[in-house]
Amino acid sequence: MKFSIKNTNSGQSIIEVIIALSLVVVVMVGLITVTTRSIKNSSFARDQRTATKYAQESLENSRKLKEDDPNTFWGKTGEEEDIIGRFTRTITYSLVDVNTMQIVALVTWEDSQGEHKSSLETSLTKWK
Repeated sequence: MKFSIKNTNSGQSIIEVIIALSLVVVVMVGLITVTTRSIKNSSFARDQRTATKYAQESLENSRKLKEDDPNTFWGKTGEEEDIIGRFTRTITYSLVDVNTMQIVALVTWEDSQGEHKSSLETSLTKWK
């Protein structure tokens, strides 16, 4: 007497492959999402650092002008604006009183996430 054994697992291997592929796709989508966010955050951090550097540079130039040419420095009021690549730097000079000048350096830029800004502020005084 011969016994024949039927193979009842033929459909199971296709289901296993589909499940395995689904898991691979989910993992890949997760990795791509994390990588994309990391690149955006890294790019923003680089731009923020650059904008802060430009604002700092403005304040240092103002301090130097105060030391080198005080008459020109104390005569400044209003805003000065310049464009450096995709960054716009605005320096605002405000005379608080006869002995104090407030300086605000604002750097703005735009990227795919919208408009951003970096601002630094200082007050310089007359002293001897």
